[in-house]
Amino acid sequence: MIRVHYRRRRADETYEQWRQRMLDETSLFIEWGLKHPGSIPRIPTHLTGFGEFSGQVKKWFWEFVLTTDFGPSGW
Repeated sequence: MIRVHYRRRRADETYEQWRQRMLDETSLFIEWGLKHPGSIPRIPTHLTGFGEFSGQVKKWFWEFVLTTDFGPSGW
């Protein structure tokens, strides 16, 4: 299951309305994430210039992010 939503502009909304809706949704997600830090997946990191993640780690991370349901209720 891939949980990626592409939220297109509705036929009845202007670019400015669509842009504001995207900003509002992003703000809602960020506020929810700050209130529920344990519910947000941690992004793996390492020091710059010291190699890179293995293909297995990259595959695991993206599979987790794209198949896990997290975010505000009803979002």
